[in-house]
Amino acid sequence: MQWAAVVATTLGVLWFLLGVWRFAMRTHFGGYDALRCLLALVPAALLLLVFDYVLHHAPLVTIMLLVIAAALHSASPVWDVALGAVLVAAVAGPAIKEWREEKSGAKAQDQPATTALEESGRSEEGK
Repeated sequence: MQWAAVVATTLGVLWFLLGVWRFAMRTHFGGYDALRCLLALVPAALLLLVFDYVLHHAPLVTIMLLVIAAALHSASPVWDVALGAVLVAAVAGPAIKEWREEKSGAKAQDQPATTALEESGRSEEGK
């Protein structure tokens, strides 16, 4: 795993835990708050997608998106939870996929490979 992925994952986990802590400081966490957290995942993912696009095409404008993220952070702990979860998922999803491919690739390398000639010889024997 690259250091940038580790930093992004750590930042996402810290942001998520900050949201959990802010919810813990409140007197009540109910189903409505959980629903708001789930619904906030979509705009948080959209914000991350736009941030990635802007970072690659107009790096100076990312300052505006960071200001928007800071304003959302101060508005509600829902955004902390959603942005943290989306950031972790954005990094962990491809990492898990890569790990699974490496794992299945290792299994395929352990099995002896058959050539087309061997396969054709087997099919002729069966006739």
